[in-house]
Amino acid sequence: MVALAIAAVLATVLSACGGAAGSADTPKVGDELRLGLSRQITGINPHKGGSPDSSGSIVGSIYESLTRIAPDLSVEPGLATAWTSTDPLTWRFTIRTDSKFSDGSPLTADDVVWNFQQLLNPDYKGTSGAPLRKYLKSVTKIDDSTLQFNLSQPALDLPGRLWTIFIVQPLFAQSHNLDNEALGSGPYKLDKLDQENGATLSLNTFYAGTKPAFAHVKYTVLASEAQRVAALRAGEQDLILNLDPLDLAQFKDSDTYDTILGVGTQPLTLAINERKAGTPLADPRVRQALNYATDKTTIINSLLQGAVQPLPGQVVYEPYQPQDPSVRAYPYDPEKAKQLLAEAGHATGLTLTVALSSGTYVSQDAATQAIVAQWAKVGVTLKITQQPFPAWLQSQYGPDDAAADLYYIMWGGSFRGDVTGNFGPFRSDHIQSHLRAPEFDELTTKAQNAATEAEKTTYVNQAIENAYSQAHAIFLYPSPFTGVVSKGLEWTPKPNRYLYAQQVGRAAQP
Repeated sequence: MVALAIAAVLATVLSACGGAAGSADTPKVGDELRLGLSRQITGINPHKGGSPDSSGSIVGSIYESLTRIAPDLSVEPGLATAWTSTDPLTWRFTIRTDSKFSDGSPLTADDVVWNFQQLLNPDYKGTSGAPLRKYLKSVTKIDDSTLQFNLSQPALDLPGRLWTIFIVQPLFAQSHNLDNEALGSGPYKLDKLDQENGATLSLNTFYAGTKPAFAHVKYTVLASEAQRVAALRAGEQDLILNLDPLDLAQFKDSDTYDTILGVGTQPLTLAINERKAGTPLADPRVRQALNYATDKTTIINSLLQGAVQPLPGQVVYEPYQPQDPSVRAYPYDPEKAKQLLAEAGHATGLTLTVALSSGTYVSQDAATQAIVAQWAKVGVTLKITQQPFPAWLQSQYGPDDAAADLYYIMWGGSFRGDVTGNFGPFRSDHIQSHLRAPEFDELTTKAQNAATEAEKTTYVNQAIENAYSQAHAIFLYPSPFTGVVSKGLEWTPKPNRYLYAQQVGRAAQP
């Protein structure tokens, strides 16, 4: 059973179809929960982030953070039970004292402090620390249940920013390889990891929270659409996200599965490499032209079942994030695109390369082929390269001149008002960015450091307008949120696609 009415925000964007769940013929699921991942696992180091479609879902089932993000994108307690800002640069968090790691050792305030000390060290290799170091000076222990966060800049949304800062056991972290070994305080512990094929988990018997419904969990990497569909048709999976909307029809009238088609929380864009030597993409007129040359509505209607609308000229959108009402989507206007290309000195055309990751994004291959055909009409030749997800990701970490001209990519915030998450990937200093956007960088820094919500909104809107006018991305559409779920499960969809095993229950049997 797919629970859809948890909040109005979800009810407006998600729909489930299929036979009635909870009826006399509700399928039963086994003792092992079977979850499909659409990306190859890149490691499970909790201090290095992780895609929701692979590592991130596993990490969030093993580790805990101070706060969590609810399905409606609100921030809720995790290891922390309460928090308050005593002044713009000081926050205090009350933490639980009953948490234990899966080896039975207690999780203490000192352990939390140690984790933040590592992340605040610029020489530490945990990539989750880079955003923290922009505004967080230190974390100190007041007593066994109280931590103080000392900031260098205000952070109105600090509790939300901490949801991906997972706490590791210090002694274990210093003596083991966290990329493929784990010791957390979350609901599950790691039994086996195969980065190409998946992971198996079992209950953390020392977990202080509510006991999950399943004692055993198997995450399976199904990195292509064909693999995902075949596994479902064979009854080998209980829940898989990221199915192409056109393939959902195969399960529409299923007695076994419900299907989901809705709007995801993260925008899909073509990320631009503006820093490659001699690139025509350094000229904003070329970037604007490519936005005008892209017929998003046709792609949405033909490939995405009309589930979403074009991005409104910005990477934030309702109902998940407040958007700037003064900015609208780039219309499809090939004549305008030709005019801008001619003004930029490319009247005879140009050639670009777009990099795709294999099997990752919903309808990615077909959508990119459509863009190739659309851009050809304005004289732009777009060549496609494709790599497995780890290699594709690594290419973005490298030098500008070795990176592709464009990347078909989805990223964005995870809680409402998440300035850091929404705009971080579009800043010049992001680890995956190849942009040159000094004005946008300055405005988003001011938004992140704003002392009042009104000031934050002002700078957010200015940043949105700058990104639109400078066309620092090819704005496509919100990520479709799709999935196939066993009727034997009780699950509240999380449109940010994090598939945490502890949040999946068993449907009530008659």
